[in-house]
Amino acid sequence: MVPKGISIRCFSQTRSAWNLCWPSSQFGPHRVQRSEMLNGIKIAAAKTAGTPIAACTVMFQAGSRFETNDDLGSGHFVRVTTPASGCGYTAFSKTRVLQQLGAHLTCTSNRQYIAFTLCCPLPSFKAVKYYLLDTAARSCYNEWDIEDGKPIVLDDLFRITPEQRVIDLVQRACWAGPLSNSIYCEEERVDDMSRSTLCSFVYNNFKSTECSVASVGVPFDETLKIADKIEITRCKPPEREVCMSQPRGGFEYYETGSGSDTCIAAVVPGCGASDITLVIALVDQLVCLFKHAIIAAACGTGSVQTGQHDLDYTPHGPLGLMSGADVHTRFRAFNISYDDTGVFGILCNTRAKTAYNSTCALVEFLCNVGDLDFRQLEIGKKRLKLDLALHDQEAAPSSEGLALQLACGVQLDSIHDALALIDSISVDELSCTAKCLSSKRHELAIAAVGDCGAVPQELFSG
Repeated sequence: MVPKGISIRCFSQTRSAWNLCWPSSQFGPHRVQRSEMLNGIKIAAAKTAGTPIAACTVMFQAGSRFETNDDLGSGHFVRVTTPASGCGYTAFSKTRVLQQLGAHLTCTSNRQYIAFTLCCPLPSFKAVKYYLLDTAARSCYNEWDIEDGKPIVLDDLFRITPEQRVIDLVQRACWAGPLSNSIYCEEERVDDMSRSTLCSFVYNNFKSTECSVASVGVPFDETLKIADKIEITRCKPPEREVCMSQPRGGFEYYETGSGSDTCIAAVVPGCGASDITLVIALVDQLVCLFKHAIIAAACGTGSVQTGQHDLDYTPHGPLGLMSGADVHTRFRAFNISYDDTGVFGILCNTRAKTAYNSTCALVEFLCNVGDLDFRQLEIGKKRLKLDLALHDQEAAPSSEGLALQLACGVQLDSIHDALALIDSISVDELSCTAKCLSSKRHELAIAAVGDCGAVPQELFSG
């Protein structure tokens, strides 16, 4: 008999309901469960705030910086051959079954990592999780799949946007060492790519100590099962040797013809997010990373959209206001961080006839970024917090971000932790960091894509 005044709730008795990762009332993913296996694989699973889409990421610290002279471009081919056949499923099966169940499997890579992400409705995860394993840890890299992927790689090189190309080139100009490796396979190396090259790259870099598995909306025990099937051994492999890169302050360019639109980027060495064993040092490193992100936001990272039309925007100041009445010129700041280091820079898209003045203004602004006042830095903090909050509910980016946190030894369970950390950074500290970036002007690196003759050559003569 139920006492009066006490409501009765009906609970499902089916086993499938027990395995669902139910949402909670707090905004954003939180209540993250973490673990680490004996072989070194790091695991994390976060609940969602009501979204019906779940995502799981298998990430290896095996980006293009770990490529050698024998396997340059392997990361690009790994990305292209993601839909190819594996040990358990054919390419046709992957395409058909995943589409039927509303799921998709993607591969993203940069100079630091390669990440395989499965995004699907939560009830379908058990039916498609093995496709993620088959792609991330059981890929065959058959010769016919590589041959089929070569035209796609060439097409990627043909269709790459000037902005993507200049971001890639400016990092090559900045670094002497492994970080100068491009994330794209060079055209002259495409025909020489083979199964043995890809298998050697995967064998040397897809190690359990460099692997992290993270999920958003997937139960922790399901995430643990995926990590357990990646590597059956229970001992850690030997540590991989990592070569360090040093700034060289160089210049790279890619000519597309006289009169063509021009994209220019200038960078100075920034900071990384390396895994430091001391807790105090780790917190300082994380704070340093947020400082650089705040300064980039304070400079201006894009536009405030006020409508659906491309030209209906108000640029972020102060950097966005440098173009004046020229609607064809856009400036924005960016910050890229890897394990041990990174770059901080400014990007400009303009026409050939204004490339000279725009390049001079861009370099002058970067060399004097330490002159940002306190009001602008405070606005930068607000912009960064808004940007983090806007993208917090996206399952796939949240899953990849959580996997990257595991790799870097960082712990931010929810958006509340990130916002609190940003609020704890004083404007005086931000000003000191901005002045430190200005002091690195002698290590300035520049890249240009487009009409390179319109760019001031005196900047590169030294």
